[in-house]
Amino acid sequence: MATADRVRRLGWIRRPVLGHTDFNSEIYIVASQVGGFTAEVTTAVGCAIGQTIGKVGIVLALRRGGDSRLVGRLRERPRKPAGRFRTRLRAWSDRMVGLLGKRWWGGLIVFLSACVYIPPLYAVTLAVPATRMSVILFGAAVLLGRMVLFLAIAFGVSALFN
Repeated sequence: MATADRVRRLGWIRRPVLGHTDFNSEIYIVASQVGGFTAEVTTAVGCAIGQTIGKVGIVLALRRGGDSRLVGRLRERPRKPAGRFRTRLRAWSDRMVGLLGKRWWGGLIVFLSACVYIPPLYAVTLAVPATRMSVILFGAAVLLGRMVLFLAIAFGVSALFN
């Protein structure tokens, strides 16, 4: 049985997104180490580079999309009146976006997000275009954080099964 068939049968493929099948990188790393298909470093670094390219692409697309007319109209809309909870949430969110815009704090937040999922990397990726954070700093922090995470997963699984 081919590897792709095994993976499909085990249900490791997520739902199709935009016409292609989306694999979860962590599960791919685990499966590759359990099956002994590739070396730990090759798998981890390859997945980290791929995810970094994707995240940087999202940031660049969102920054460029900020010049569109639709986004301009959405920015011109007045904010709805908010209750106490929503006001606190907005204040917290504004502080976090402010920290993301600072060079060292922003890099540290993105690194921790890429490495330990707190805060979620996807949310951070969507927030970064609203800041002045350099795309190079963002990409480097994501790449380093994901490499640490994926290398830990790959070597941990390899030690358990090989």
